[in-house]
This record gives sequence, C-alpha cells and structure tokens, in this order.
Amino acid sequence: MITTAFSQASGITNNKQTRKDIRYPNIVKINTLALAFTNISMVYESGIMPRLSAGIGIGYKYAGLEPKMFRVNDSRIAADIGQINGFSITPEVRYYIKTCDPSLLEGFYAGLYLRYTQYSSEVKFGYEPVNNPVEFYTSDVALNEYGVGIQLGYQLMIKKRFNIDFLFFGPRYSSYHLNYEFDQTPSQEFLDDLSEHLNEVVDRFGFDYDVEVKPEGNSKASTTFSFANTRFGISFGYAF
Repeated sequence: MITTAFSQASGITNNKQTRKDIRYPNIVKINTLALAFTNISMVYESGIMPRLSAGIGIGYKYAGLEPKMFRVNDSRIAADIGQINGFSITPEVRYYIKTCDPSLLEGFYAGLYLRYTQYSSEVKFGYEPVNNPVEFYTSDVALNEYGVGIQLGYQLMIKKRFNIDFLFFGPRYSSYHLNYEFDQTPSQEFLDDLSEHLNEVVDRFGFDYDVEVKPEGNSKASTTFSFANTRFGISFGYAF
C-alpha cells in the first residue's frame, strides 16, 4: 500500500506542466500596422506554461493628426489640432486554444488585455457665438484612456523561432479623460458648444453619452466619457 501511494504521487509531479516545457518562452515582436499610423508598438510575450502566456505592449506615437471621425463640419467651433504625441501601455494574457505543438507559443489564441493611453496636443479654436464677436482660444489638450478588452488571433511560428502574430479581433470598452488648459478664460457659451461638439463625435460610435466640459479654475476645463474602441495588428517577432 505504501509503495502504491508513492508511485501515484510521483506520477502527478511528472505530469505537471511548467515554463520549462516551453522551448522558447520569450518572444519580442513589433506591430508593423502601427507604423502606418506613426506609432511604434513593441510587444514582449512570456510563456507561463504550455498554452498560457502573459505579455506587455508599449507604444509611442511620435506624430499624428486628428482622425477624420473626430471632425464636425456643421459646428460653430473650428478646431486646428496640431501634432498628436503620446504613449500607450497594454498588459495582456493569452491562452492558446489549439496548437500543433504545445511546447511552442503558437496557434489560435484568446485573451484579455488592459489599456492605458496618454496623448497630448495643442489645439487652436475659433468660435462664432450668436450675435457676438468671434472668440479665439489656444489650449494644451491631454487625453487619458483606461480600457479593458478581449482579443482573438493566430500566432504562426516559422522555423521554431521566428513568428507572425495576426491579431484580428480586439474590441475594448474605455473611459476617456480629456483635460484642457486654455491661454485665457473660456466663456461658458463656448464650453457648452464644445460639449455639444464632443457629444456628436461620441454618438458616432453608437453610445448615447452625455459629455459635459466643466470649467476648473480660470483657464482649465475637463470632461469624462466612454465608448468602445478596438485593437488589431500584424506583428513580426523572434522567440528565444
């Protein structure tokens, strides 16, 4: 009886999968699609055990202009947005659903990820109030994003070490914090119309969210709103 008990315990220990069972548990990748949007995005993925990994992505946006979806043509506010700079941090965890070789981080995967983004730019506003002279403002604008999402993709290993990561589905829900620092105290009428301007932009994403830009002190204002976004990409990497 004692001999049998020890034999069973030994079998359980031998069948336990660990990081040592992954031949190349570390992968460094670069998202080539992000380069088209003036964004350098690097990802480090580390295997925890066969089929399971954790990673972190770091992106730096070195230049960029306002996306067309943020433009409102019939508004009394004209906004000239300068270059957009900033960075993003994306921790993630993945589970490889189906793989030909469990000792490699490859195949179809599903996962969860978090997202923090900080962008900044200078914006020049021209505002035409009703029955009043045109107002001009210049503001430093900072945008912070806090998001959580899911992702689906396929990672292909080539000659065991090189890989291509196809991230084709990565929706997330994010909370955005937008802060303005104007060169002068903005009028309340301008802030009200700016709120309406932002509401129209958010409505395009299918969310009926009440955006209200509130003054903070003499020359500052801020607002918070939420809507869905997505993540995708094609990355090339090397495993070691």
